[in-house]
Amino acid sequence: MKLGRFKIDRGLSKSIGAIIAVVIIIVAVVAGLYLSGIISSHTSKVSTTTSSISTVSSLPPSNSTQYFMKVVGLTSPPSTPVTITVWDSYSTGENQAFNKTLASFESAFPWIHVDVTYGVGIGTSNFETAAKSGTAPDVYRDSSNSGGALFAAGLILNLSNYIPQSYINQYLPVAVKDWTLSNGVYGLPDNINYIVMFYNKEFVPYPPNTTDQLISIAEHVNKTYGVWGIAYGASDEYGYRFAEWFAGFGGQIFTTVNGQPMPALNSTAMVNALNFWYNLTYNLRINYLAPSTGAGGVEGQLFISNKTAIIFDGPWDLDAYLQALGPNLGAAPLPVVSQTGMRAEPFEGSTGWMVASPQASGASQMQIKASIIFIMYVTNYYAEMNLWTVAHDIPAFKPAYNEAINQLNAGDLKPSYLNGIMKGILEQAQYTQVCPNIPQMNYYWDSFHQYASEFFAQKISATDAAQGMESAFIQSLQQAGFSVDEIAVLPTNGLEFLIYYLSSILGIF
Repeated sequence: MKLGRFKIDRGLSKSIGAIIAVVIIIVAVVAGLYLSGIISSHTSKVSTTTSSISTVSSLPPSNSTQYFMKVVGLTSPPSTPVTITVWDSYSTGENQAFNKTLASFESAFPWIHVDVTYGVGIGTSNFETAAKSGTAPDVYRDSSNSGGALFAAGLILNLSNYIPQSYINQYLPVAVKDWTLSNGVYGLPDNINYIVMFYNKEFVPYPPNTTDQLISIAEHVNKTYGVWGIAYGASDEYGYRFAEWFAGFGGQIFTTVNGQPMPALNSTAMVNALNFWYNLTYNLRINYLAPSTGAGGVEGQLFISNKTAIIFDGPWDLDAYLQALGPNLGAAPLPVVSQTGMRAEPFEGSTGWMVASPQASGASQMQIKASIIFIMYVTNYYAEMNLWTVAHDIPAFKPAYNEAINQLNAGDLKPSYLNGIMKGILEQAQYTQVCPNIPQMNYYWDSFHQYASEFFAQKISATDAAQGMESAFIQSLQQAGFSVDEIAVLPTNGLEFLIYYLSSILGIF
């Protein structure tokens, strides 16, 4: 699912010489050939990416015990049982799969007792608070973005010092990249994820492909059925979903100014994106500005109860919508923004498991070893196939991913209508953007939330909101001790982008 993740910069300098131009053409052709193997249209099969991902033997529970112990330098179980503490952030559906894996783990490793705290949530500050007092859990599940900040702060173990690269290479490159900073890998991914458009076929037989179509459909639904066309609480969220619309209007979180990287929220793209959703909410009255997102929030509850036709959410909540809507559930990529001709591009990221540094958790060396075994186990073939089968998470472990795609191509998912839903979800992978996992990204969320909330509460203009977001973002970075010119960003120059893109395909970066 790696391809199609980046948005090509349209401002490639005309001053690039003829030789470089030839190189770019060659690179573009190679990339184009490579792209031709990815998911194509609504009716075509999903690529298994077999040509770019070598088959790796899976390590099922019955055969993995000795291998995992060998990785951490154990030839036999210790004489004294070990207890590790784990903070779990799975959804209800995902926890059904996780508990099945957990029971298998404790059977395979009876000398490791796992003390699980459920419902911790993604992006919480509780781990950092606990870590600074030396009371963090031994193992923690979070997003790669949040994990990157924790790793940079020295609160998370550098797994590159413990797990062989040959094992890490068994995960999809795009997922590994999400869990890698310059000095190492800090987590093992259990899925790849992004936001998609979910729609209720009772109201919307075919999904909109453009925002003009989105508006037309939402207006029709509102007038015909007396329910909300869309439920999207842009004022409540912290910019995770809104980033896709920002991109669709031509914006990006970071850019370069005079060769230096800078936050780039104060832009025409942000103003236009904010005004777009203001118009749908207050003028056209087809969007319900829900106070909470996701299946457990107001957005999801309206969708589940047939009171809204379209929402934007991730596959982690798919099970709740399947249970409620059954064959009436549809999933499709986010639409093209009619004003720009560019697709709304959600962040493509990953969740995964990390091991706290001993300073953060107070763990003994044996607890560290047991924790490493645990995170390898709960992200192996067996565990990620559990997540795929039960909760329909997209696997990050290559053999599990390939098996999931094989099942989908064969139409083997049950119930049968799930095959179409998953194809719609996987098609979105063509239209995604990189979610920066650098520590500085952590200061984007609150900056966006503060001023988006004021804007949608009709207290300030879109222009003031965009200016306020960027100022707050920069100020937060400076207060945290970051120099703005030290923020690492993806290349925006066309030549740099193509080199970066080809290099990522070849696994150089």
